[in-house]
Amino acid sequence: MDCLLSDVLAALSGEAPPTDPRMVAPPPALRAAPSPRAEGKGVLGESLTWHVDGAHFTVQWDTPGVDPARADAILAQLEAAWPVLVDEGGWPAPVSSDAWLLWVILDPDLGGSGYTTVYTTDAYPEGYPVTYLNPSYAPDEPDFTLSVAVHEFGHMLQYRLRDWQLGSVESWYWEATSEWVAERAAPTLDTYADSTWWYAQWPDARFDRIERFHPYGMLLLDAYLDERVFGLEGVRDTWLAGEGNDTTWDVLIAGVAGRDFGELVAGMAAEVAAGSLREGALYDAPVRAASHDVAPAWAVIDAPERYGSAFVDIGARGAGLIVEGDVLVGYVADGAVVDEPPDGPYTLVVTALGEDAGEDAGEVAYGVTPPDDTETPEPDPEGCACDAPVRGGATPSLGWLGGALALVATRRWSGPRGRRSGPRGRRSG
Repeated sequence: MDCLLSDVLAALSGEAPPTDPRMVAPPPALRAAPSPRAEGKGVLGESLTWHVDGAHFTVQWDTPGVDPARADAILAQLEAAWPVLVDEGGWPAPVSSDAWLLWVILDPDLGGSGYTTVYTTDAYPEGYPVTYLNPSYAPDEPDFTLSVAVHEFGHMLQYRLRDWQLGSVESWYWEATSEWVAERAAPTLDTYADSTWWYAQWPDARFDRIERFHPYGMLLLDAYLDERVFGLEGVRDTWLAGEGNDTTWDVLIAGVAGRDFGELVAGMAAEVAAGSLREGALYDAPVRAASHDVAPAWAVIDAPERYGSAFVDIGARGAGLIVEGDVLVGYVADGAVVDEPPDGPYTLVVTALGEDAGEDAGEVAYGVTPPDDTETPEPDPEGCACDAPVRGGATPSLGWLGGALALVATRRWSGPRGRRSGPRGRRSG
């Protein structure tokens, strides 16, 4: 997937110049007078040399050599997605689609796999959407372009609900949701799953990173939310909750789910490690921050960026593991999230929570024998153990996720930190 949405949002908001002039300025055909049809919806502009029309979309192109059968397949896939998302799914239809066909322009010279922008007119001052697709982007994988087409339809729906003037910071959840929409509206294609590689390579990246195609990999969050929390209607309702405001996505998602955002991301990370999501077998496994034959006496890894996760494989002897850091902790064994570290092989999953988590977020320490050069915080005078480190046993379970995720607090170090027992987690820049 190489959707250019981040570039589009940056260009539309004035954050950066457009990488394609059509991102902000319609081509001549779209500046022409609308073309009504005798039956059904017309076209907002003048049709290109070749086109195929459906009930809701018009697929058009000016470039010789585009396979008309390819255009027919794209149109059929888009028309099949419409009832799933709009008629049955309850997403508000894109701007202008009540009276006009939605433009999808095929351009084999496009610099990416596709993008969707909006053009403002007197009739549509909020902007109506237009999609550009590269039908030659993956010639050996015909299903890929069909999946991209549905992905871009997702962006058409999103422009109806969210202010593009908020800029590229928005794009992480636009991309994540459109990748998941492509799966739910076209479930037989499955090329969407390739995008999980971008999460798997940089799982410790901040949740809203837009570099290195990380937003596509965050489709895993919507997969988790859909399958484990509130269904696809909850994903839709999150977008509806964001209509007409600039509330950030982490706040919107937490509000609709009724759970802390960190808990949701930690739940996602644990299930990704377990491979227990519905199509988990198709998803890439996250890189490991460290690996141990047995639970170490004491080890340290870089803390992930905020709401990023680090994965540590431990071969055996898990009982009594202690984890220290401003993180949520999960345990995965035998393809399932479990309540505590088992004696056999398992994966430790830590998800950072701190406001200051980032490139200099410090470290996460873990092991069965903490060093003696530490200070343990005094117990809360009212009896709350919330800020005390877990000592002498497994981290307690938080049952609301049906698995093992626990909040552990940072313990103050009075001496030098221990040696690293494994490679540093990889950064996304």
